[in-house]
Amino acid sequence: MPSRFFEERPALRPLAFRDYRLLLGGLALVNLAAPFQFLTQVFWTQAEYPARAVFYTSLIAASRGLGMVMFSLVGGAIADRMERRRILLATETASLAVNAAIAALMIASPLGEATVAAVIVCTFASAGVMSIDGPARSASMPSIVGMQNLASAMTLAQVISQVTMPLSLSLVGVLNSLFEPGQVYAGSLLAWAGIIPMIAALRFQSTGGGDRTRGMVANVREGIRYARASATISGVLAVVVVVQLVGMPVATPLGPVFMIEVLDFSSAEVGFMGMTWGLGALSASFFLARFRSLTLRGDALGAATVIFGVGVVGFGLSRLIPVTAFFDFFFGFGFTATSLVSATIVQHTVADAVRGRVMGLFPFMLGVANLCTAPIGLAGQQTGLAFMVPALGFAALVLSAGAFAWRPSLLAVRPGPLRSPA
Repeated sequence: MPSRFFEERPALRPLAFRDYRLLLGGLALVNLAAPFQFLTQVFWTQAEYPARAVFYTSLIAASRGLGMVMFSLVGGAIADRMERRRILLATETASLAVNAAIAALMIASPLGEATVAAVIVCTFASAGVMSIDGPARSASMPSIVGMQNLASAMTLAQVISQVTMPLSLSLVGVLNSLFEPGQVYAGSLLAWAGIIPMIAALRFQSTGGGDRTRGMVANVREGIRYARASATISGVLAVVVVVQLVGMPVATPLGPVFMIEVLDFSSAEVGFMGMTWGLGALSASFFLARFRSLTLRGDALGAATVIFGVGVVGFGLSRLIPVTAFFDFFFGFGFTATSLVSATIVQHTVADAVRGRVMGLFPFMLGVANLCTAPIGLAGQQTGLAFMVPALGFAALVLSAGAFAWRPSLLAVRPGPLRSPA
């Protein structure tokens, strides 16, 4: 039971639960390592294949997206059929092994230019593993903290992610200017020295309502039908598709390449500019932690998408460092606010029996967005990123408005009765 200290501070109440603290600690380390890995791959392609950097970087991001697309829905079904705690331990162990292979390839380049193909394959595998991890992690949260603390738990997780991100982004550029990219990537593996012991120490028990007598595909279809039948869930997912489709390619890989090629930034400057995105994301997390009820409101989701779209447009049009930093801040704020509000609304709407499968749609859509970075990157290489980046921002504003027009009731969503996890 939460102590009086936590009872009097609802925003911090999830920290009273031991398993939540362990899960949060592991998440912090994962989010510390992830920017190192994503951005270091960008620096690696810039250093090793300068003539094809945009295309190869987009292919790596697309392989990440393909892994998410192919495994996230299955991962959601697995999260509803098996013990979620054991899934987390298995996926984090596999993630360490796959990322170690990527680091070795980047350091040794054993296949010459074909090494990039091996990195693409391993990145695909890494994304697939984490796409199984994500739905199990999300679906476990209500069983650990209870539905009444879920909004606070998700907001705290977002705060921790955003606290680690500016630190990671500020360091990754500096480290890549001091060491070879493969060495920096290898250094990120130290995070798993903390991740795996924390996951192994978890005690909670949580299994969804997936019917094991039916096939995996049938379970996946059941989850998709459930999501489509709900106007709230399907509307939220449509908004997320738009924001992810624009946000992921611009955040990485196109954003860093845009800053290098269009704004003439050094590696260190890219890292520090990334800090402004992280600070915007962190500000969104703190703001929503302070005003938790906004995470359950459809109109708050609408406002977040507008902030996001304007941020991307301004980032792409600016050629002055202070103005670029200003809009990059709002880009990060809008992206994070959209992600947090959308996930919280869905968590409070979905039944626990299909929670893993519905939450698995989030990494699925993220995977689709990453997959689209290849054609978007190729188009950007042909038209120029100076045109492509702001064009994506304008597209986000128009398509987000279309999603709310398709599901107008979404704007009226408000906090409702709590569902109890099974």
